[in-house]
Amino acid sequence: MEFKAVDLDEDVQNEQNELWPLDDIDPKMSKFPCCLVWTPLPVVSWLAPFIGHVGICREDGTILDFTGSNLVNVDDFAFGAVARYLQLDRSKVLV
Repeated sequence: MEFKAVDLDEDVQNEQNELWPLDDIDPKMSKFPCCLVWTPLPVVSWLAPFIGHVGICREDGTILDFTGSNLVNVDDFAFGAVARYLQLDRSKVLV
């Protein structure tokens, strides 16, 4: 039985070329494609500014917000508007 060597870098490069373009980030419409979003928690963030609430966004910009036991809000950020966001580089993420 003969095994063939596979160049992983070439495979990853081919997958990266297949990624479709993302929509623009639109804070007015609360659309943040492939982003981590953050908002401060009332009172708690006044005392400790690094503490807040985090959500993750899908490729279409919809915010997924984990607010309780087995509860996921879709496009309804629990503690107000997004204060900060970080867009993730899809080419560096391997699934």
